[in-house]
Amino acid sequence: MALVGPNGVGKTSLLEQMLQGAPATPGRASGELHVSRVGYLTQRLDGLDDSASALANVGAAAPHSTPGEIRNQLARLLVRGDSVERPVATLSGGERFRVSLARLLLADPPAQLLVLDEPTNNLDVRSVEQLVEALDSYRGALIIVSHDDGFLARAELDAVIEIDPDGALHERRLG
Repeated sequence: MALVGPNGVGKTSLLEQMLQGAPATPGRASGELHVSRVGYLTQRLDGLDDSASALANVGAAAPHSTPGEIRNQLARLLVRGDSVERPVATLSGGERFRVSLARLLLADPPAQLLVLDEPTNNLDVRSVEQLVEALDSYRGALIIVSHDDGFLARAELDAVIEIDPDGALHERRLG
């Protein structure tokens, strides 16, 4: 499903409340998720070790994957060549995003739910296409926050939940 709405209505706050089981803010939409394995890709791309390489960052989340499997996944996400060995701190925003996504997609055990908060912010058109392909092969549930209607249409989601400026939720079924 997609979670959409104007900037500042609390989409990220709602996600964080759901993921942390935080108490509801009076007058605002809230909820709690009951899923044991959640992969959360924040707008800030938290969770990477900036001093470690892309290969090491993904390997830490995927201990049963070989370096070759990790390199192949990173290549599918357009992180190739010497970028795989460079410290993550030296990568572009788009490359950092792709390393974070690879960590989620190769996680062992795999996430039952992926939560992506504005995943296309730092991506060029080709990278967005790679993201759509990667999500097409993912077999778990998705919650995506995005203002990119074209991306959301290609992601083949089942529903769109819109938060209006007053914090009310409105659901639209797709497909």
